[in-house]
Amino acid sequence: MGVNSGKQIRVILRWIQVKDKLEPFFKEYGEFFFRTKVTSGSMTVEHRLPEKGHWEISDHPRFSRVDKIDRILFEGEPGDTMIVEMFGEEIDTLSDNDHLDPYRREFSGDCGTWVGAYVPSDEGSDDPEEMSNWRLRYDVEVV
Repeated sequence: MGVNSGKQIRVILRWIQVKDKLEPFFKEYGEFFFRTKVTSGSMTVEHRLPEKGHWEISDHPRFSRVDKIDRILFEGEPGDTMIVEMFGEEIDTLSDNDHLDPYRREFSGDCGTWVGAYVPSDEGSDDPEEMSNWRLRYDVEVV
């Protein structure tokens, strides 16, 4: 029996912010989609966001954030570890898609220590949620 047997956790994506639209200066928005992957124990859950199509996101601070996503990325019994991964792509018509920096964070031990809000810039300059061309916020809860 693992340290987290009988417990339940939930991972909820709250928002995404793009710092570089990866498009020429004359194009106001980039067309983005994201893939998420959360693995814990023997369970892996993957999502595409949005489920269909793309989000038009600018790198202008006023229009660079997709707020109130509030998407449950994982809900279930955790194993002794959990890995949260996210990948973003900017869609290009005439060339290969541009990839945002990949996100990865690994948790281990008692899932009670995983609980919290994972936000950019709360852990200093090496904050995993603060990548060079995008940022994200998600919460981990014990339910």
